[in-house]
Amino acid sequence: MTRLYSFYQFRVRFISALFFICSIAILGKMLYVQSFQAADLRQKTIDAGFTERSVRGSRGNISDRNGQILAETVKTYTFWVNTQKDVDRNAIATLFSTTFNQPLDIYQNLLSKRKKYIPLTKALNRTQCLPILEKLKETKGLQCDVSANRYYPFHNLASQVIGYVDRDHKGQFGIERQFDPLLNGKTSNLIFNRSANGTLRKAIIDQHPTAENGADIQLTIDANIQTILLDALKQGMKRSGALTANGVILNPFTGDILAMASVPDFDPNAYGKYDVSTFANRTISDSYEPGSTFKLISMTAALESGVFTSEDKFFCENGEYQILPSKIIHDHEPHGDLSLSDIFIYSSNIGLAKMVDQMGAQHIYDYARKFGFGIRTGVPLPSEASGVLREFNEWTRLSGPFVSIGQEISINTLQLAVAYSAAANGGYLPNARIIKNISGNGYEERDYSPKPVRKVMTRETSGILLSMMEDVVNHGTANKARIPGFRIGGKTGTAEKFVNGAYSKREFISSFAAVFPIDNPKYVCVISVDSPKYGYHWGNETAAPIVKEIFERLIINNKEFIPVTPKEMPQFAHTTISQQIAPMLATADVVQMQNNLVPNFLGKTLKQTIQEAKDLGLIINPVGTSGRVVWQSVSPGQLVDGALACTIKLESI
Repeated sequence: MTRLYSFYQFRVRFISALFFICSIAILGKMLYVQSFQAADLRQKTIDAGFTERSVRGSRGNISDRNGQILAETVKTYTFWVNTQKDVDRNAIATLFSTTFNQPLDIYQNLLSKRKKYIPLTKALNRTQCLPILEKLKETKGLQCDVSANRYYPFHNLASQVIGYVDRDHKGQFGIERQFDPLLNGKTSNLIFNRSANGTLRKAIIDQHPTAENGADIQLTIDANIQTILLDALKQGMKRSGALTANGVILNPFTGDILAMASVPDFDPNAYGKYDVSTFANRTISDSYEPGSTFKLISMTAALESGVFTSEDKFFCENGEYQILPSKIIHDHEPHGDLSLSDIFIYSSNIGLAKMVDQMGAQHIYDYARKFGFGIRTGVPLPSEASGVLREFNEWTRLSGPFVSIGQEISINTLQLAVAYSAAANGGYLPNARIIKNISGNGYEERDYSPKPVRKVMTRETSGILLSMMEDVVNHGTANKARIPGFRIGGKTGTAEKFVNGAYSKREFISSFAAVFPIDNPKYVCVISVDSPKYGYHWGNETAAPIVKEIFERLIINNKEFIPVTPKEMPQFAHTTISQQIAPMLATADVVQMQNNLVPNFLGKTLKQTIQEAKDLGLIINPVGTSGRVVWQSVSPGQLVDGALACTIKLESI
């Protein structure tokens, strides 16, 4: 044995030494880990049992001036199962069949498949799936995914003003883009407990200690007025065959934008289905030559200069004026002597050109700048065009006369509405407002109260301009905007489009700027129609009827508008029946004459009114479609002679 031990002695000692060294190394490593790496390894062990997820605060709401929600973030719920795991198929099928009133076998067939993911519903709101949510925890195998989606309950309404939120939760276009940082909620982290197989359990610790919802934005838009504007634009564009149309309605005293729309438009709930051109808010992004609607600014410059009065006369050359050897200015109709008021009423280009030559082109430039043309209004919406008003040192001999009639200058629709608001409110250029209020957690309050930009005319000049605008509707180029019994003023514009470096003879921008009611202005409405069919291209044919439709619906919706007697209504329309038929008593046709008198329609339905009018050959123009007659433009007892028309207003009583 000694000999055997001697033979293996070296190997035994080597193995013993090796075992000792390895033991020392292992013990040393254990000591090192326990002493120096304990904290790090302990944290890794904790982290393995938890996971951290980002939690975003809810995006703020956008509402109209009356609190009507126009954009909101809603939670949606999608239910699904993994049938490769333990699932209570009968309970799930029964629950969904009962909740959605669907045949039981539909869900039984779905659940009979063996798949990791079987969706049972698409995204549902909480109200739709409340019974399922209440039994979610106790239903074995039923899973639910919750997501937050932007929802626009009025769909296309004010879509270009509001914009939309894309798949990356970024605001695009409109208010959603302009105020994206404010609307977006602050992000926080939420910690979940994770089981050994990786399944997330309920969140622990503080749910979201720093997550904050975004600010809520209240607009000056009135959803009801916005609906009226949008409907009228769509109908007007359809009638005229135009490419696009846009319009804006302002409160002339506060500058509040009550409605702002352009068509074609889009539904922000499904923005991917629409051409990107429909996203543009053309009331501010498109600039164009205004044509005759700009003559209000020229008239303001003339009246404020102290050089002219509204009664000063100019010879209008019978429709053709050679201002330069190579340039002739034309009027739509030939005129001789016209007063300054008549130049505006009948839209004489020649009269304005002569007025500018006497006054000086500098005045036109100064007042164009004073009214804010060539400068953005500053409304907090993206992509506003400033328009073009060249510096005065770049003007030529023709610039003064041409700018005065709305050429050699480009504007956007909102700029024109702001300018007409100054004439309506007594002379102050208002600051266009789209934001009424912003509120929210951590938001620093700002003052959004109305503030005028500057005074641009005296109250006397404002009164003269309003009178001129009313005459334009009653006697001039905007008769298709007239509503009997209500005082409306405005100015039409028909401007040749500048296409391929020249003025087109077939493509036009047709527009109408209006104030209502003229004696106590509450609304300024400007409509612009791009490229209506030739023949419909005049402002009076395309834009003025749109404004008329808008004002008619505003009259129906607002009982404070009381009809007044039109200036031009014949006096005998106000006499009594007995006074009108007295001269007829000596004739043999008394009964026939009495049967041809306008009846009293008050309190009758539209159907009854139309039937009575039909028997008399009387034309009825209804304002409203339901309710009973509360007003008629032609007084009862007037003789029906020829094609007499009577406008009636219907209201629910």
